[in-house]
Amino acid sequence: MTESVSAVEARQRLGEILNLVALLRKEVVIERAGKKIARLSPIDESPSRSRGRLDFRKAAGLGKEIWKDVDVDAYIRQERDQWA
Repeated sequence: MTESVSAVEARQRLGEILNLVALLRKEVVIERAGKKIARLSPIDESPSRSRGRLDFRKAAGLGKEIWKDVDVDAYIRQERDQWA
């Protein structure tokens, strides 16, 4: 299954999109101004290389409950202030 995203959305959700490609083996097409400009697709690996790896496909969305009531911008500012 192929999913299409805008270039802006791809920049904002890069980690999530890479997970779709690597873990769920989906193909993602990136568009700019309505035109397809790039395709992210999983690299085929031999079965021997993929053996023994954890399958995180069912872990999608875990932990989001932790952040639902947090002002993320304030949290990031606080963390940055500690390192300044």
